[in-house]
Amino acid sequence: MKTPTAFALLILATFMAVRPPAAVAQTGVPVVLTAATAPAGVRPALARDETALADPVREALRTLPQAKKRFLAGLPDGDQFLLSVRVITTDTSFRQASARVLGWRGNTIQALLLPAAADPAGPREPLPVSFPETAVLDWTLLRASGREEGNYVGRYIDTARQLEGMLLR
Repeated sequence: MKTPTAFALLILATFMAVRPPAAVAQTGVPVVLTAATAPAGVRPALARDETALADPVREALRTLPQAKKRFLAGLPDGDQFLLSVRVITTDTSFRQASARVLGWRGNTIQALLLPAAADPAGPREPLPVSFPETAVLDWTLLRASGREEGNYVGRYIDTARQLEGMLLR
């Protein structure tokens, strides 16, 4: 015979399995965050993030127009142009996400939001999104050979994590 605790756990597990992912809005479309559209609950975390990443984001945005021109001129087969954006996960938080650019018309970008490897509850397939250029944090041109250009924020975060792991004497 099942105990009430086991029954409650079964119901909770069923709820968790059928609930929509937090990063997806009520409409089923991910919400890409911009400073102008940030909900009040997200603004404190957004301000901390912008302060911590100010230098690499500044460099990424400074070089974005040249990278955009290269994308619009056409990339060789196998190359991908990725943009880093923020996606709302809850009323008070967000995560950084990668989007593979499909098209760029004026200041509006059409892309596929790539699934987060660290979020097993999130979507497993890329989701189509459209967002303004002002939502971009970073860009990466990933060559078919595996070489990458850009990725200023990503390299900064990787270096910071390596430094945090170092033992200081």
